[in-house]
Amino acid sequence: MPQKEQIALMTGATSGFGKIIAQHLVQKNYSLFFLARSEEKAKQLIESLNKGNPQANIDFIICDLSSFHSIVEASHSIREKCPHIDLLILNAGLWNFEFQETTDGIEETLQVNLLSPILLFLKIRDLIPVNTNSKVIFTASGLHQGEIQFNDLEFRNKFSGFKAYRQSKLGVILITRLLAKHSEFSSISFYSVHPGIVKTDLGKNANWISRTIFRLMGSSLESGAKTHIRLIDELAGNLTSGEYYANCQITKASKESYDLEKAEKLFDIIKGYIKPFSGSSTKTS
Repeated sequence: MPQKEQIALMTGATSGFGKIIAQHLVQKNYSLFFLARSEEKAKQLIESLNKGNPQANIDFIICDLSSFHSIVEASHSIREKCPHIDLLILNAGLWNFEFQETTDGIEETLQVNLLSPILLFLKIRDLIPVNTNSKVIFTASGLHQGEIQFNDLEFRNKFSGFKAYRQSKLGVILITRLLAKHSEFSSISFYSVHPGIVKTDLGKNANWISRTIFRLMGSSLESGAKTHIRLIDELAGNLTSGEYYANCQITKASKESYDLEKAEKLFDIIKGYIKPFSGSSTKTS
């Protein structure tokens, strides 16, 4: 019997360590589909990946994660291109240093880093096979300390780019743990990953001090991708769903990130944001 095609869908593939992850997926003979805002960057990535594996099956879908409408449109294209999704890597993210509002009227960090990945997952979750090795990998951050600002989730009263970024990544870890606990998603394994401080464009809009820190303290792109790659290659049975991984192993996170009551509260708020676009039940019990 011929081996079933393994399909990976990814966000954040066209820049930073996402390119290294994409390269690894192609080397491992995954059929790779990725979301991208820029057609030019998408085609450049495909050209680069094809040099390493000319026979690789690679395609892209245009999508802007700062637009819920764009995610809905992208989900239709994903269904046309992907009969199933064995591996979903939600890697795209941003760090704004000034308040930016999306076309949906939402603070951009919150939408791109937290709300949009959840909406995308919910729109395509039925494409993820019911088996023991289906995986969803969220990119989190070691900078997730603090609390969820439930009374001002978008930091509209006093915006802080650092706090908005930190909160969004805490939210990612909380939701990862929550999804792993609910029977509705029991056939899927969920992981959050801290890639470390990496030399990427994440802090490109920061002041010169912050940019210098990113440049001098940041590790290589290969180092940033190593934990994602470990989770990709390892059988799900040898990993722990819901856990936070760093340096290729389960790592203790902040106390707040284990609070499933707050995770439930946060998920209820997320459902309120995305309900007009989800097009399906978003209950978690």
